[in-house]
Amino acid sequence: MEQIKVLIVDDEPLIRHALSTILATDQGIVTVNSVQNGQEAVTYCEAHEVDVVLMDLQMPIMDGIEATKNIKSLEDSPEILAITAFSSDDYLVPVLVAGASGYLVKDTEPGEIIKAVYSVHNGSAAISPSVSADLITAVRNVQRTPQDTADLIDDLGLTNREMQILGLLSEGFNNTETSRRLNISEATVKTHMAKIFMKLEVRDRVQALIAATRLGLIEIPRDA
Repeated sequence: MEQIKVLIVDDEPLIRHALSTILATDQGIVTVNSVQNGQEAVTYCEAHEVDVVLMDLQMPIMDGIEATKNIKSLEDSPEILAITAFSSDDYLVPVLVAGASGYLVKDTEPGEIIKAVYSVHNGSAAISPSVSADLITAVRNVQRTPQDTADLIDDLGLTNREMQILGLLSEGFNNTETSRRLNISEATVKTHMAKIFMKLEVRDRVQALIAATRLGLIEIPRDA
């Protein structure tokens, strides 16, 4: 049986060792290398065959989001499985936009990590229960009809400012970054977000992104 070749990318030696130990328990997976930053990951993937990259997001020299963009630009690029301490959509959205197929938090059970490696290798999404699996589907299956979109925006009562904020949300902007971009206070951004949640009948930013994308109100940017 051909093994799934995995590259581990994390700046913490303890995490790299722990992930290697977990993957070694499955005979269908082999860790081909472990590196400590995104630049080393890109360099390795340029020169070696890799099936799946376990990618940390916060690292020195080059972070996981930038590394994901660079790796996914390669011909026959490996699948990227982000694995991080953060379950916030501030990290989730940008790495999915960059091309990751999955997103795990580091407290994920060992068996679920192994299952996720198989899932992304087989072309499926893999995501921790703490974030919504529907988000990956939404990111990948955007379809828009301009006139229908305009009519829906009017029916929902979404203002131009609220649409601006949804657009920035789709690009991975958090409230602070949005306030700076639009030159309004962070409190005002939060007020607009609350109105967006009400109009879309959702509870949080991730659900708003999913709903807005499914409805065709926004389009997740994709790298060429």
